[in-house]
Amino acid sequence: MAELTQGALARLAFWAKNMSAIRDGGMEWPGFSYSDAEWTRFSALAAAVSDRAYYKYMLINALVFIAIAAVGIVAIFLPAAEFLFPVPAETSALKFALLLAGCALLIIGVGLQLSLGAAVAMSTSAEMRAQLAQEPGDARLSAKIDWQINRITLIMCGLLVPGIVIWVTYDIDAGPLIAALKWIAIALMAISIGTGIRRQRQK
Repeated sequence: MAELTQGALARLAFWAKNMSAIRDGGMEWPGFSYSDAEWTRFSALAAAVSDRAYYKYMLINALVFIAIAAVGIVAIFLPAAEFLFPVPAETSALKFALLLAGCALLIIGVGLQLSLGAAVAMSTSAEMRAQLAQEPGDARLSAKIDWQINRITLIMCGLLVPGIVIWVTYDIDAGPLIAALKWIAIALMAISIGTGIRRQRQK
């Protein structure tokens, strides 16, 4: 059986708490699906994470990632843009979009892992560590989560970021079909959130 470090096991427990909270709220994250056995394991791991530790973890993760993103923009994106595109008016949308996507990939890909690691380290107590014991399949589940995070990051940086920049730059007319799909997506999101709130109140 592959061994997870105490830190990696705690990280898995915090992720389990996060996904369990989303599921209990009646919502889902696209791209993050799990089997019944994996949800059962999530429930056991999440039980070791107190609400206080979980909120601390979420706060630290957000603050550290925002700080990393700010440093990445100031120290990487802006200097690179000034060096590669000394004349902004002559910069093509495609080249700018590629630079933005590359920097976003670096900031999110590296920064998110660093912020998650910092949040876990600062939110895991000795009591929580004592409650966590690795079981067969935990290493595989942890690897699956890493792959899911990396996959979503690649999709966001490879498609969403350049697509938005090019769309705005060229003022592309999406037509009635895309506009309708956009409003349908917004409506579905609102329904999902409303359903989650209603279920939460019924408990």
